[in-house]
Amino acid sequence: MVDIIITGESGKLHAVYHKSALPNAPLAVVLSGNPRQKYHMNDRVSYAMFRAFMDIGFSVVRFNYRGVGDSAGTIGTTSENMLDIATVIDWIQNHNEDSDKIWLAGHQLGAWYVLQAMMRRPEVSGFALVSPDSSVSDFAFLSPRPNRGLLLQGANETDDAKAFATHLTQILKKQAQIDLETIRVKNADASYGQPADLRQMYNDLKAYVGRENAEDKLL
Repeated sequence: MVDIIITGESGKLHAVYHKSALPNAPLAVVLSGNPRQKYHMNDRVSYAMFRAFMDIGFSVVRFNYRGVGDSAGTIGTTSENMLDIATVIDWIQNHNEDSDKIWLAGHQLGAWYVLQAMMRRPEVSGFALVSPDSSVSDFAFLSPRPNRGLLLQGANETDDAKAFATHLTQILKKQAQIDLETIRVKNADASYGQPADLRQMYNDLKAYVGRENAEDKLL
């Protein structure tokens, strides 16, 4: 993996990229959580998601939104962060023109960004949501987009977070025709603070993506 700079709408975006040795490898973009809550591309959950895709042969990129770490500018709004996400998706696709699959994975607020990006990018073939931010309630952007994906959540997250996950599953099915497979990681909370919890989350994500990608059922 290498550090790279991607030219964004507000200046440089700092990213880390792994290029798969496999020909025509599928692609993945990893989205970290809310930067105003100190999440960034090198936090433990973002790195674990990145490694899960890397270790099953994907070309994968993770990055800092504008105003985070070495990315230029000030911390952005949702619309500005979505522009950064679009820039990074374009970048990895332009550098892997022979690949015909791309996945998105996001943690916390990044999970909400995954859903927004998927509505805008019909080429997205798979996705994973890790402990979605339960404070987000606006899903008016959803439209029919038959697909399926993974929701990973810690078994020790709050009751409100678990209720939100159930609500999200229902909303996605009703408004977007999207089916979510939910996996609850035993003993974990939303931060996956214990090494065993983080390892299990990594293993569950890697197993799901590997299975779905191999069976080529998506879309």
